[in-house]
Amino acid sequence: MNVLARVIVVAVALFAVQALAVAAIAAVRRRANIYALIVVVACATAPLVFLAGPSIVGRPLSTEGRAFLALMDLSLGGFLFHFMTLPDRSVTLRIFVELLLTPGRTLTLAALGSRYGVQAMVGSRLDQLEQGRFLSIRPDGVITLLPRGHRFGRFVTVGRRLFNIGSAN
Repeated sequence: MNVLARVIVVAVALFAVQALAVAAIAAVRRRANIYALIVVVACATAPLVFLAGPSIVGRPLSTEGRAFLALMDLSLGGFLFHFMTLPDRSVTLRIFVELLLTPGRTLTLAALGSRYGVQAMVGSRLDQLEQGRFLSIRPDGVITLLPRGHRFGRFVTVGRRLFNIGSAN
């Protein structure tokens, strides 16, 4: 097997292991945040991949080769994270999902809005941020940024400035 084919096979196997691990943990811990699970699994598997590198590829590896494999594993975890967030975060993909789940694959604009409108989108994101301890929401609806949210918000703001991003839209 040539090197490229071996890399592809290893990448597919590493991705499959992460995806199956996340699915298994999510099945046992139904209330767990799926996004946090993906990050934990990726961070937990990377050192294991580093240590087991020669067994994974079936030949001796240098430290750099093991590091490459561990970074590839982390990158695949990032891909899984991005893949899982797309249907929830992307309005376009969410519209496709709603249409796919509807008998006859048709909806009126009003029906789509009742299934997935701006309030549902913002509410879902706020719930996820609260579960992740980025913010808190009081019963009267007041939203307060928590220390984790403050740190992450500063990180995002610096990144937006660095890459000259003026608006998310």
